[in-house]
Amino acid sequence: MNAALPKNPFSTRFTRPEAVAFQCPPGVRVADSSVFVSHQNATVESHGVREVIVGSCSFKEHDPADTAKLCHRIVGQLKSAKSGLIVGPHGSGKTTLLYTLMPFLMSAFQVEGSTQIRRMQLTMPLVNSTWSRFRHARKSAQQTGDCLSGMPPGSLLVIDGVEQLTARGRRSLVRKSRRRDIFLLATSHARVAGLSVLHQTVVDVMLIQSLVDRLLENASASVVEVVSRELHSRDLKACTNVRDLWFELYDIVQDELLVDPMNLKGVSDGGSIVSSHGSQHASDSHR
Repeated sequence: MNAALPKNPFSTRFTRPEAVAFQCPPGVRVADSSVFVSHQNATVESHGVREVIVGSCSFKEHDPADTAKLCHRIVGQLKSAKSGLIVGPHGSGKTTLLYTLMPFLMSAFQVEGSTQIRRMQLTMPLVNSTWSRFRHARKSAQQTGDCLSGMPPGSLLVIDGVEQLTARGRRSLVRKSRRRDIFLLATSHARVAGLSVLHQTVVDVMLIQSLVDRLLENASASVVEVVSRELHSRDLKACTNVRDLWFELYDIVQDELLVDPMNLKGVSDGGSIVSSHGSQHASDSHR
C-alpha cells in the first residue's frame, strides 16, 4: 500500500545533506510590537533590504550570493590557517555546508589538474554503549592516521564528525596533519583544541521557512495545509535541529498520505508553507 503513495517531500532522498544547498541564516530581528499579521505573511522593504513579516517578527530573506561569499571566505581562511573547524549543534547544517563547500575546495586544492582532497565521514555506531563508542573512536583514529600517512604535503583532509574521536585522538590528528603539512577541515558539535572556528552553523525561523518552502514546491494543497498548520503550532525559534524536524514532519505527512492517498504531487499551490492561510502574494514574493 505504501509503495503506491506519492513521495513524501520530507523523505531522506529530498532532505539528505547532498540534496539540499546550504543557506546562510539571514538573521532575525523582532519587529515593532505594533506590527502583527495574523496567520499570513507580508513583505516590506526597508533601506533596500527585503524582509518577510511572520506573525510579530520580520526575517531578512536568504540571498544565495551570501552562501557563495561564505564559501569563499571559509576557503580563504583555511588556506591561511591550514586547519579549521565548522562547529554547530546536531542537525544545524554542518554536513550540508561541507557538500556545498566541496566545489570551492576542489578548485582551491588542485595541483596540476588533480584535486588533492580526501574526505572522511565518521558515523556513530547504532549501539550507543560506552564500549561501542570506545571501539568506534579507536577505529576512527586508526583510519584517520592511515589516511594522513598516504596524503602528499599540501593536500586537504576533510573529516565530518571529528568530535567522535577521543580528545587524545583529536590532538594526535592535529599534530600529525601539521607535521605532514596537510590542510585539515573538520566539523564538530563543540570546539576542538588546536582548530580555529571558521564558521558556526545556526538555525533560525526564516531558514526553516525557506527550506520547507522549497521541499513543498510540488506537494499537494492538503499536504501543504497540514505542514503549515503544524509549523504554526510550534515555537520554531526554539528549534536547533532541522534534521529531527524533517523526521517529525515526515511522519506527519505520511499519516496524511495514508488517510488521503489522492494527494498526488501534480497539484500545485505555489509551494508556500503559508499559502493555505490566504496570502497569495507571499508565495510569489518569497522566491
